[in-house]
Amino acid sequence: MKEAESEAGSSDLLIAGDPPAFIVSNAGALSPFLLLGDHAGRAIPARLGDLGLAPEDMDRHIAWDIGVSGLGERLSAALDACFIRQT
Repeated sequence: MKEAESEAGSSDLLIAGDPPAFIVSNAGALSPFLLLGDHAGRAIPARLGDLGLAPEDMDRHIAWDIGVSGLGERLSAALDACFIRQT
């Protein structure tokens, strides 16, 4: 973000208080495999509000691939592979 821009005037999607866009697990892994969880989380940047989703929809597949995060973590440990997942 440019220093002259305020947070409100920024074109950045993520702002202070938002979770990181992704999490890297087992970054120093020895396996040649790279595991990706591109729909592993259900965090929505504050600037996007609730995307028109009802709170109960956030627990459904419409919001995230349920189980991908846990499965990726277990596979990462079993394969000694790096796992990058979206939050």
